[in-house]
Amino acid sequence: MWKNKKICSALALAAAIAMLASGCSSGENNGDSDETSASVNVIGDPGSADGTNASDGSPVEAVTVTDENGEAVTGVDGDVLSQPVVTEIDPAHTLSEDDILSAMGTTAAPPQLNISQTNTERYGYSTLTAEEKKLYDDIVAGIEGLRYKICDEDAYSLEEWSKIYGLVYMQEPRLFYMNAKLKVGKLFYLTKDAAAINEMQKSIDAVADKLVAEANGKSSTFEKLKVFHDYLVLNSTFELKDEITNYNATIYNAFGSGEPQGNIQCAGYAKAMQYLCDKAGIVSMVVTGETNQGQTHAWNVIDIDGKWYNLDATWDDPILNTPNYKNIRYNFFLVPDSGIHNITHMHVGQKKLSNGNYVTYFTPPACVDNDQNYFVKTGKVYSDLDSADNAIKAEIERAAKDGSRTAQIAVSSKELYKQIYDKKMDYNDYAKGFSGVKGVSDECSESLLLIEFDVIYN
Repeated sequence: MWKNKKICSALALAAAIAMLASGCSSGENNGDSDETSASVNVIGDPGSADGTNASDGSPVEAVTVTDENGEAVTGVDGDVLSQPVVTEIDPAHTLSEDDILSAMGTTAAPPQLNISQTNTERYGYSTLTAEEKKLYDDIVAGIEGLRYKICDEDAYSLEEWSKIYGLVYMQEPRLFYMNAKLKVGKLFYLTKDAAAINEMQKSIDAVADKLVAEANGKSSTFEKLKVFHDYLVLNSTFELKDEITNYNATIYNAFGSGEPQGNIQCAGYAKAMQYLCDKAGIVSMVVTGETNQGQTHAWNVIDIDGKWYNLDATWDDPILNTPNYKNIRYNFFLVPDSGIHNITHMHVGQKKLSNGNYVTYFTPPACVDNDQNYFVKTGKVYSDLDSADNAIKAEIERAAKDGSRTAQIAVSSKELYKQIYDKKMDYNDYAKGFSGVKGVSDECSESLLLIEFDVIYN
């Protein structure tokens, strides 16, 4: 028995050194054969009932070396502990005995990633206990080092691990190669190829840096955010696919994939906005929750001059089959909580686990002001029936003449909203008076006091 334990420990140490020396290969299967362990997605497929994911069928990269009892653990710092240790390696490069002895003598450095860094403390991070902050830091360090595992599976409950792993996944968009799959103690990746990650980072920043340079030429935070918002809305398209096996919940699909219309989910929009804000020195965060249809969702909360505002680029994207670069909406551009919380955006700051429980990441700061809202800042809020009536007609005419889709204004009260909304059939008839226009569709929102009609063409 002593001999077996000694061999296992040697194998584990050698394989750990080999993994760091090689940088590991891409194409890792992030599944796990332990069916008794609970696992969930941090932000799951909105079409999935419980957020879990089936095996993607990719080759299994890792085999496990343990003692005869199956006990295994890697230390938080990545070093081998005194007890037997699990280390996972690519079966295509399984080590022979000679390889193991040779690897034990290597001094090669870990793979070097040229990933972006942030110099500001995250709001969500600031709400954590000292113990939670340490776990957050350990997970970030593990992902930056492309490690497989940082602790034993019984070190934390599923809820505890879900909270901190989920925070890292959503609040650190720079770690775009991090996988959404979640299992206590383990780290998962979309790729572990350091060279590929570095090339992807270059392509991301080729776009992001240009946007930040453009934004920095603006005189206000409002105008900078509009640059970011308009780019994401006009150069992205929502893709309802499982994020476990691709980059549609990351900044890579938003900026670096080379596609003219980046395919991203709500997490991709929110992380992209966060990444740009980080680079521009704007304090912001990604907030998670659900839609009023029970689908997982993500958006941003952003600080402007000491006041907080919601910004949801996903829901400002019209998601047209044929992108219309003249069409853009500002429904959710810097809005207060009163317009969305428990109306369109539910379970704010939470995530539903596969066991049905909710984990709370953090409670975002209250957004109670409206003075940076798009319609307020651009003078498109109307307080009497005649001016609102004339304004929405002018918007319909403008859209019909330039071939765009959206005609929208805001009003100052629910009473005025109802008066304008009750005339929607009149506006439909008015739109038909323009060549090629079939009518308008109703996209109005009482909670936002928003009058919006989409112009429909023949």
